[in-house]
Amino acid sequence: MAIGLAVVLFLGRVNRASAEADYFGYEHEFYKEDDHRIQVDTDSTHFDIGLGAKVRLTGEVVFDVISGATPNGAPPQSKWPFISFGKLATDAYNSAYTSQFNHYVSQNQIYVDAGLESYHDMTNAAAGFASSTAPTIATNSATSAYNSLTNNPNFRKTTVPLVHMRDFRMAFNLATPITLQNHLLTPSVAFSAESDYVSRGVALNDAISLNNKNTTLSLGWSRNMDIVRDDVFIWQRKISDDFLIGVNQLLGPKSYITADFTYGNEAGYLSDPYRGVMIANSDQSNPNDAALNPEKRPRHRTKQIIYLSWTQFIDPLKGSVEVGYRYFHDSYEINAQTFDLSWHQKIGRKVVVSPSFRYYYQTAANFYYEIVPNISPLPVAYSADYRLSELESFTLGLRVTYRVFRHLSLEAGYMRYVMEGLDGHTSQSAYPSANVVSIGGTIWF
Repeated sequence: MAIGLAVVLFLGRVNRASAEADYFGYEHEFYKEDDHRIQVDTDSTHFDIGLGAKVRLTGEVVFDVISGATPNGAPPQSKWPFISFGKLATDAYNSAYTSQFNHYVSQNQIYVDAGLESYHDMTNAAAGFASSTAPTIATNSATSAYNSLTNNPNFRKTTVPLVHMRDFRMAFNLATPITLQNHLLTPSVAFSAESDYVSRGVALNDAISLNNKNTTLSLGWSRNMDIVRDDVFIWQRKISDDFLIGVNQLLGPKSYITADFTYGNEAGYLSDPYRGVMIANSDQSNPNDAALNPEKRPRHRTKQIIYLSWTQFIDPLKGSVEVGYRYFHDSYEINAQTFDLSWHQKIGRKVVVSPSFRYYYQTAANFYYEIVPNISPLPVAYSADYRLSELESFTLGLRVTYRVFRHLSLEAGYMRYVMEGLDGHTSQSAYPSANVVSIGGTIWF
C-alpha cells in the first residue's frame, strides 16, 4: 500500500476526477508468482465523503494475507563455493598448535624433565606437532565436506534456495482535503502493521490553483516512522522523509501534462532481515543449509525522482492516451527508468477498456554481490538481494470498467508481470514472474 506523500497525491487526483462526488469502493486482488512462490490476497476498501462545502474525508483500509516462498540470498547450490584446502589446513594447524602448546603449559614440570625447559622450546615443539598433523586433519576434513556436498541430490540444482513464509498485514490511511481559496490543503495519516514491520506516517500536501485553474502547483512532505524486527529479532527504527514539488498544466480542454520532482531521505535499519549473503571462503559443507551472513545495507539513503506524464483525449476514437516517464537515482548508485503507456477506450455508454504497458530498468546497487569474494575483510556494505541487482521488468495489463447504472460501477483487471536479471551471473531463477487479478466495485451517492 502506498504510504505518505504518494497516497496524498493519489487521493487528491481521485478527488478531482470524481468531481467531488461521494463514493465507497471495494476491491479484491490476487497476486501469484510462478513456481509456487509468493502469493498475496488483498482486500481493500476506499471512500471519499464530503463533510461540508470545503472539507472532505478520504481513506483506504487494506488487509493482506501473504504466503509462499522467496529467495533467501543464496545462489543455486551448484554455485556454492567449496571451502579451500588451504583454509582447512590453516584452521587445523592453528587448532593443533594451540591445543598442544596449552597442553605443554598445563603439564609444565613433565616437559621440563623431558628437556623442554624454555618457552621457546615449547613453541617449537607445538609448531612441529601442528605441522605434522595439520595436513592429515585438513585432508580428512576436505574429503568429508566434499563428499557430503557433492553426494547430495540437491547439489546439481540450478535454482536459488527458497524459504517459506506466511504473514498478515493491516493498513489504513485517512486524509482530509480542505479547500481554502485557491489552495487544496490535504493533511493525512497512515498506519501499516505486520508481524515484523510497523509503519506510522504523516503527510501534508498543498495543491495551489493558478492561471485561472489551468495550472496547479503541488508542494508536499511526508514522514514515515517505522520499526523493523532485525535478523536477531530486535526492533530497530527507520525514518523516511520525502519532499515533492510538482506542476500540472492544462494544454487545452482535453490535454494536460504533469511534472514532479521528489527528494527522499531514509535513515536507520534499512536491511532486509530475511536476506543473507554467502561468503566465498566460508564453510559450505552442509548440503542442506547454506551458510549465510545477514546482509548489511548502509544505514542512510537518499533518493531523487523525476516524473513526467502527458494525457490526451482523442475525440474521433472516444479514448484517451496516457504516457509517463520516471527517472530514479539514489545513494546506492541505483539508476532506474520507468516507461508507462496506457489507453482508455470508451465502448458504448457504459464500458471503458484500458490496456496498459510498463517497462522498468535499473542498474545494480554498489554493494550488490551474488557471492561476497572474501570474508577478511568484509565490505562495509553487502547484499545478495536480487532486487538490488541489474534488472528489467515488463508489465502488461487490461482493465475493464462497467457502469451498471448511475450509482454503481464494476471493475475487473488482469496484469502479467515478468522480471529478468541482466548482470549475467545472478541466477534467473531468483527473478519472479506473476499473474495479478483484481475485481471490485464502486457505489456513488
